[in-house]
Amino acid sequence: WREFRHTAMTKAFLFGAVVMPILMMGLFIIVIPLMKTTEDPLKGTVIVLGPEDVVTVLQSKISEEDNSLQEIMVQLPEIIAQDPLVGALRPKKLETDLQIIVAPEEDIDILKDQVRNGDYLGLIIVPEEIVQTEQSDVRLEVFIAKSFSTKHTDILTSLTSKSVIDARLQRLGHDPDAIKQLTRRPRTIATRLSDDGTEAKDNEIARKIIPMAFMMLLWIATFTSGNYLLTTTIEEKGNKVMEVLLSAISPIQLLGGKILGQAGVSAVILCMYGSAAFAGLLSFALVDLIPFSHLVLFAVYFVIAYFMIATIMAAIGSAVSELSDAQSLMGPAMLILIIPFALWPIISDQPNGMIATIASLTPPLIPFIMIIRVTASTEMVATWQIMLSIGIGFASVLAMVWMCARIFRIGILMQGKPPSLLQLVLWIKQG
Repeated sequence: WREFRHTAMTKAFLFGAVVMPILMMGLFIIVIPLMKTTEDPLKGTVIVLGPEDVVTVLQSKISEEDNSLQEIMVQLPEIIAQDPLVGALRPKKLETDLQIIVAPEEDIDILKDQVRNGDYLGLIIVPEEIVQTEQSDVRLEVFIAKSFSTKHTDILTSLTSKSVIDARLQRLGHDPDAIKQLTRRPRTIATRLSDDGTEAKDNEIARKIIPMAFMMLLWIATFTSGNYLLTTTIEEKGNKVMEVLLSAISPIQLLGGKILGQAGVSAVILCMYGSAAFAGLLSFALVDLIPFSHLVLFAVYFVIAYFMIATIMAAIGSAVSELSDAQSLMGPAMLILIIPFALWPIISDQPNGMIATIASLTPPLIPFIMIIRVTASTEMVATWQIMLSIGIGFASVLAMVWMCARIFRIGILMQGKPPSLLQLVLWIKQG
């Protein structure tokens, strides 16, 4: 309880582990749906120096409905496209009131000065060569005032580029609208057929994002509390608090209390950030993408992951006297534990492949790799592999706790030069 209170009852922890997730949930549920576009309307006169057919097409496009956003929405999964929160996040069509006039044959520098002075909203120069079908290095030029917003610039350049394309098609005798309809990508629905005869829609986005989200949640919850365990152990060792504690309890009792106390901290972090993630899924109507069995397995692998990380951090913290000295010992450990990030794309794509299977049975990678496999696989991972990974995981936890205890018993009262990895191995033998 002392270890938990010393960490979890501080203002910094409450802000980072409690306030921030609550703000995230509020952002998903309350703030984002209320967001409205406050962009000023695009109004004014734009002068164009270019072919007459391009100017004509540009004038017609300004008065038309902008369908580029609709094309994007069509490509999104139906469950996302129809969600009200996505509708709130979706950029609204900007109000435009532009007048397009043809530039007289005069010096371009004079026209630029008129744009600077505010006589015109912008100047567009469309060379004749760019409208021709032959390849040309000539570029379209758009000159705007200094105060012109980025969104307005995108609209102006996009409409002009589309107008050039339509003018090219018209010169070749084609109907631009017909060409667009012919080249529009059709919507596709991928359905997976299971051996038991059931059918389920394949959600590629969920298969890539959800496994990473699960692993990141596991990583944040375990490494945050593990880092607290490392720093508090070093601080108590440095200010001699550890010696006072050891006068009343044994080193093993102290180690057990610190690990279990930080387990409560890790559980708080997991619940808070997990709730924020659940709120996001609820807002996007994606809760059905996560079966209940995945949550149960996540809880099991969380226990394994925490005790693995906690024993590593406690062993390193007891072996050094300064936080800076811990970096040399943390390097090899972090190098191993960063492997799940490197293997994530491979495992998400082939959750039942050889690399995924071997890595998911190799401690201390088991909980991180296995949660990716479970959530990325379109079918349930073989039960014997899940049970074997859990068995190896808990056996590894017992072995790591035993090794950590032997290092802790020797290192907790050691001062001076930090030990090397070889010396830690010797401590395990001597402890």
